[in-house]
Amino acid sequence: MDADSLHSDEQKKEYNRRTTDYGNGRIEIAAYHSPRFRHTGTGRTLSARMETSDEAQEERTRQQIYAIRRRMKGYALCNSFRWFVTLTFDPEKLNSSDYGTAKTALLKWCRKMRDRHGQFDYLLIPELHKSGAVHFHGLLGDVTADFVEAANPKTGKPVIRHGRQVYNLTEWEYGFSDCEEIESPERAASYITKYVTAALLTDKEMYNKKRYFNSQGLAKPAVTFGMDDNTDLDSFTPNFGVIETGEDGRNVIETGIYNLTADPETGALSQTDTDYLITTKKERRISRVFENASLGDAKTLSL
Repeated sequence: MDADSLHSDEQKKEYNRRTTDYGNGRIEIAAYHSPRFRHTGTGRTLSARMETSDEAQEERTRQQIYAIRRRMKGYALCNSFRWFVTLTFDPEKLNSSDYGTAKTALLKWCRKMRDRHGQFDYLLIPELHKSGAVHFHGLLGDVTADFVEAANPKTGKPVIRHGRQVYNLTEWEYGFSDCEEIESPERAASYITKYVTAALLTDKEMYNKKRYFNSQGLAKPAVTFGMDDNTDLDSFTPNFGVIETGEDGRNVIETGIYNLTADPETGALSQTDTDYLITTKKERRISRVFENASLGDAKTLSL
């Protein structure tokens, strides 16, 4: 089944630039050398049969992962989350091998936290352990909850990770908690989205179930599409780029993604993060280019 059969009564619109405004000065621009198409309209007509080949299923899973990750990244960067948390269940208190039981307990706890503290912003995603047990990773807002410094139960010394204090959330009543204050929203967004995996989407336990949970009222990014010559981006470094060789043998950046900052008064764009990842479309080799390197003379380290 081709893409047109999914959108037979919708219109296609061409674009070569997607701008995501997170509402707090963070701007992400995706620029494409070759125009792309997006489907507009409310109608959608599905074909009678969905293609069931392994390749088709793999592509659908890939698209789902991409869509969920973008949605979660939008929530993570648009809202002022303070804590990155891991919430684990004590098997003596709850059977976390049953996903439905674990999910119900989590959402019940979230409602209790909202009733107790007022506004309670959260973005949580399950991770399925090989044993079948589930625990949750997520982001919490600046809630007035009881976070206490974690200590080694044997030595009593503070638990320090990467030079930073780890905390426990005493109000997590179902087991164990591991909490760290967020220093970089970008890193927190990247870290939380990595838990959206093919395993999460294809596990039988997760069939037809929500893959993440978020509180009501979270801000969302504004996304716009357009056609542009994109020359205004020449002074910036793409933080992620896909290089493709054209028919003339020349390499071009087929896809460039730029993480920029907008001046609150003038709207002028600037860039402070010039680290980037480059991958070739054909060989899928990824290189990390360090800060302050340019596309012309950068030294790369393969990952």
